[in-house]
Amino acid sequence: MRISITPDCIKLWLSASDTYNWAHKEGAMWPCSYFENKRVFAEFDSRGLVDLTINGKYPGDNEDSSSTELNAILNDHLKEKVSKDHKLYSVVIQEGS
Repeated sequence: MRISITPDCIKLWLSASDTYNWAHKEGAMWPCSYFENKRVFAEFDSRGLVDLTINGKYPGDNEDSSSTELNAILNDHLKEKVSKDHKLYSVVIQEGS
């Protein structure tokens, strides 16, 4: 996992092993995870999610991913890394998740 946090942008890179480990985390498994074993890149700015690639490609209309799983994996990896006073905190972190 790699994270870049600047005042105006947050970027997250997850490796295939990061997504596998997330999908199989004890006590919080994600059965049938779409993202398991895939590389994920996400970029946020004040408008929200502005870039997303999965295995180096933009997800197409026929991708079988869900926004719920996407929010969960991004939230789980960023929640402890983005400070609550960062102006993009509420953009990238879904409270209660």
